[in-house]
Amino acid sequence: MVAVRASEIGHLPEKDAWAFEALKELFVREKGFDLEAYKERCILRRIYLKVRSRGYNNLGVYYRALSRDPEELEQLFQYLTINVTEFFRNPSAFQYLEKMIFPRVMAEHSLHGTFEVWSAGCSSGEEPYSLAISLLRAKRRHRIRIPFHVLATDVDRAILARAKTGIYSRESLKNLEEEDIKEFFREEEKGYRISSEVRECVTFRTGDVLKYNPGPMHSLIVCRNLLIYFERENQEKIISGFSRNLFDGGYLMLGKAETLIGKNRLYFQSVSPTERIYRLREAPLADNL
Repeated sequence: MVAVRASEIGHLPEKDAWAFEALKELFVREKGFDLEAYKERCILRRIYLKVRSRGYNNLGVYYRALSRDPEELEQLFQYLTINVTEFFRNPSAFQYLEKMIFPRVMAEHSLHGTFEVWSAGCSSGEEPYSLAISLLRAKRRHRIRIPFHVLATDVDRAILARAKTGIYSRESLKNLEEEDIKEFFREEEKGYRISSEVRECVTFRTGDVLKYNPGPMHSLIVCRNLLIYFERENQEKIISGFSRNLFDGGYLMLGKAETLIGKNRLYFQSVSPTERIYRLREAPLADNL
């Protein structure tokens, strides 16, 4: 059995420490993915679960297997980066966006030409497609003519390829009403395919939130259940980057277990504490406030 239990990770034993450092270098070299940015305890817990499930005695043996087997390395990469998701996850958050945020902000930002939304850490695509469906419904309900576009980014190319196919299981649609399923999906042998109307609103790109510059300014950035995997310093760096990619008065939505930290609290004001929605201040607060 592996010497270190996933539930008891503290300081790594010397025989595993070198393997973890080598594994980090392997990920940078082969995947362009920097594990240093993430919470070490969280990453190690998942790695040791994989070591145990594969039946290896220690992390060093597993590392040697990874260095020889690109397929196993890819499986570990997906295991470390993939998040469980579904359409309209935490439905109340989408309801708040659709009823309270989208109509007002789309009208206010009409001068910008297109309402730009960024879904950061989009995983297999359920979140950006949910945002597009919400925006389409809001436009129709409030008779707003402004066009919109959803940019969806993730570090995992394989999961993005899956998102681009737009095919999902019935279980992932459980938060949708039947009328919405009929309108925005087409049932096929392999599952439910997202409609072309929704698909055309979303662009998928490979991007690391610590390094990626999306280009155009955005009216809304959604980054849920991703920051919790990063060290505090990098959480601040990511949110600071978001602030530079939002129009004045633009919105940021985080996950239920996430919140603003550090100086970023000076740049945003809370709009909905329950739904973790914040608005970028036109003038930041002073440091001493």
